[in-house]
Parts: sequence; C-alpha cells; structure tokens
Amino acid sequence: MKNWMIALLAGYVLLLAACAGLTGAAPAPKREAAAEYEEPVYQFEETTAQEEYPADGNAVAARYSCRLLMLTVPNLESLSPEDEEIAEQNMENFNSKMHSLMINAVDTGQTIMTGLAEGVDSAAEAYYIETAAGWVRTGQVVSVRVDNVSYTGGAHPNRYADSYLFDLEAGQFIDPLQLADDPEAFRTGAAALLLEKAEEHPVFDSFWQDYPELIARWNEGTVLLDDQGIEVVYSPYVIAPYAMGDVELLLTWEELSPLLGPGGMERLGRTSDS
Repeated sequence: MKNWMIALLAGYVLLLAACAGLTGAAPAPKREAAAEYEEPVYQFEETTAQEEYPADGNAVAARYSCRLLMLTVPNLESLSPEDEEIAEQNMENFNSKMHSLMINAVDTGQTIMTGLAEGVDSAAEAYYIETAAGWVRTGQVVSVRVDNVSYTGGAHPNRYADSYLFDLEAGQFIDPLQLADDPEAFRTGAAALLLEKAEEHPVFDSFWQDYPELIARWNEGTVLLDDQGIEVVYSPYVIAPYAMGDVELLLTWEELSPLLGPGGMERLGRTSDS
C-alpha cells in the first residue's frame, strides 16, 4: 500500500511538471546585441565657383575661379548619438567658414573682373583671380592652406597664402597657440627658434628691417602643419621683396616637442620621440 501511494504521488508530480512545461510563460525574447558604432570618417570635397568675362570676339578678357573645401562625414548614420552630434557641429562650423570665404571670393572676383573686362578689345594675357584650398590632417587638427593668385595688370601676378587650423575635437577653428599645453611659452619659444632660422635663411639679407617684430607675431601669419612639423610661411612682400618668393621657416616635431608639451603632441597625433 505504501509503495502504491508513493508511486501515485510521483506520477502526480511528473504530471504537474509536464503541465507547467505546456502552460508556462513563453521564454523572454533575446536582448538585441549592443549596436556597433563606427568612428567618424571625415572627408573633404571640393566646391567650385568660376566665371569668365569675354572681350570682343572669342578672347577671355578676365576670369576668376574659387576652389574651396566642404567637410563631410559619409558614415554619419553609423555613429553613436554623441559622435553624430559632434560630427554635425564640426560640419556646420567648418563649412560655414568655407562658405563665407567663397562668398567673399566670388564678390571680389565679380567686382574686379567686371571692371577690368569693360572696354577691352582683346587681352594678350587675361586678367584673373584664382583661389584654391588644400588640407592636411595631423592628429585631431586639420590644417587648411588657401592660396590666392591674381593678375590685374602690372609687371607680375600677386600671390599670398592664408591658413586655418580646425580642431575636430573642439569643433572649431583655433589659433596656432592653442595647439600647445602652454600657449604663451609656445609663442615665445617658437619665436626664438624661428628668429634663428630666419637669420640663417638664404635670402636673409633681403629681409625688411622689422623682421624681428613679424617673427615675434608668427602665430598671426600663415601657419601650416605637415608630416615634418609646423611651417610658417611669409608670402611675397610680407618679410622680403617679391623677387625673394615665399620665405618658409620649418619647426620640426623634434624641436616642437618641448614647446607643445605632452598634450599638444598627442593632440597632433605625435609622440615625444616622433
């Protein structure tokens, strides 16, 4: 009797277990794997504006052209919400500046070239204004060089270069001094090195007398980044006569390391021994 009751109870327990398996709640849905976000991919596309002003006949009396850059992020939809916001801000701030430069270049080109083209029967050499931009990325900083060349009459064309530094982490254009951990120490230290290099330059004897003051304010001029370091460029007439051409003074990464500091070198994707 006792064995029979035990067997009955065991069967009842098994029946309850089977029913529970049939009527129990459905298993919880699997959680979706965390989204795999990508790193922002920054690219630059060229945007162009140009116009020609013909003289009588088929000759071109005057022309202008402007080729600048627009920042794009082709993988914007694959970024994390935080990175997407930063990327959109970078595009807005960078492209707003380039758009402003484009408007100014077009306005200048139209005004000057229209005036020069009026009444010209033919032109042995057409008048022109050309603006073109190039870029280099070093770490989180984009270095933009804008070359401007024009011929509006006279013995020779005129040319000069502008520069802009854009920090992709800060989302804004920066002064060269902001590259360093200690901006003031960077300004004075770089100026001392640049002065030494200027006085060893092949065309030093042709420098204007106020060259020390110009070099002391080096960060206000054309400052470019490249694989070798930081280059300060003085266009014709800035520090020397036109015939001397561009005066280029280079500070190597080795020379810059103690001036920029660890944070500055890291910002530019460099190590202290690079």
